[in-house]
Amino acid sequence: MENTHNFGGGAVVGVGEIERLRELTRPAGIALHLDGARLWNAHVASGVDLATYGRLCDTVSVGLSKGLGAPVGSLLAASAERVAEARVWRKRLGGGMRQVGVLAAAGLHALDHHVQRLADDHARARRLAETVAAAAPRAVDPEVVETNIVVVQTDDAADVVARARAEGVLLSLLDPTHLRAVTHLDVDDDAVGAGAEVLARLLAG
Repeated sequence: MENTHNFGGGAVVGVGEIERLRELTRPAGIALHLDGARLWNAHVASGVDLATYGRLCDTVSVGLSKGLGAPVGSLLAASAERVAEARVWRKRLGGGMRQVGVLAAAGLHALDHHVQRLADDHARARRLAETVAAAAPRAVDPEVVETNIVVVQTDDAADVVARARAEGVLLSLLDPTHLRAVTHLDVDDDAVGAGAEVLARLLAG
């Protein structure tokens, strides 16, 4: 499972849903893995303690880049036995790295200083959604924007993405009628305001 849910517009998967999955998988002997690249966002938005997610899942992967702003890096949290097995598979698949101390230092800095600031990203995403909704009400519902991802609906998403890019606003194309905007450490209030105005104008037109 994934938390937050990417194509679900950064929606937070509730603890109750995870508990339901855990109840279904445990009797069947099925391991439950949590893709938590944006778990920090779920934690900040919901207030659910990170340890709660870890308790409910057999393995949890988390990202140190994206919202936390480290240059690279992901971590796997699991039992010692599972981590040992994962290290074997990482080596078999060519995923091992050496001399990564400087990258680890960046990851530690991100964990110490950038988790709680994710709330700023969430607020900026909501602001973007509200600006767009004011110009094109059917494009997005600000009330469903929980974290840092805004999914916008339009008749020709590829055209909007291309025109926005021409004005310096970078968006992701999800499918022919949906695009995605993501706020993060490198997008400040001024950038969000400018991007929101461009997107709102394009959608209103």
